[in-house]
Amino acid sequence: MSAKRGDRAAPPPRPGGYALRFAANDAAKGWEELCRQASANSRAAFDAIEATPCG
Repeated sequence: MSAKRGDRAAPPPRPGGYALRFAANDAAKGWEELCRQASANSRAAFDAIEATPCG
C-alpha cells in the first residue's frame, strides 16, 4: 500500500519525539522515491527534521 496525505512518515517516533505526517499525497510519493534512491541521506534528513521540526 502506498503512503498518502495524513499518513505517518516512517519510522515511528522515538519516546517523546514527533510523529511526522505527510501534508500532501505528492510528498508521500516523493519521500518513498527518495528513500529508495538515497536511503542513508533520507534517514539523516528524517533525524534532522525530527530533532528540530521548526528549525
